[in-house]
Amino acid sequence: MSTPQEAFQQFLDQQRADYRRALPDKLAQLEALWQAVDAGGPSAPPLADLERQAHTLAGTAGTLGFRELSLAARALELLLEQAGAALIPAQRPDIVRAVAALQASLPIP
Repeated sequence: MSTPQEAFQQFLDQQRADYRRALPDKLAQLEALWQAVDAGGPSAPPLADLERQAHTLAGTAGTLGFRELSLAARALELLLEQAGAALIPAQRPDIVRAVAALQASLPIP
């Protein structure tokens, strides 16, 4: 029989493993959202959607111990926050680099 602390640690370990398995899809969704925002046009999602997704990724990754991923997502979130409601062309290269850094920070299974 395990102690409550051991049971909780097992739960956290399982959450972390599940999150790690889901990360490639989460990053693919973020990349697709960025591509849609970057393409612009009347049907483009708002930049705030991308910021929210980066914020969520930064927080959850940090909570579950994926520090490098969390920091990369936070950097992207801050760039998007600075951009405000509309992306100007001068901001695009920084955001492209931040999205690439986020992809590069994906933990190796």
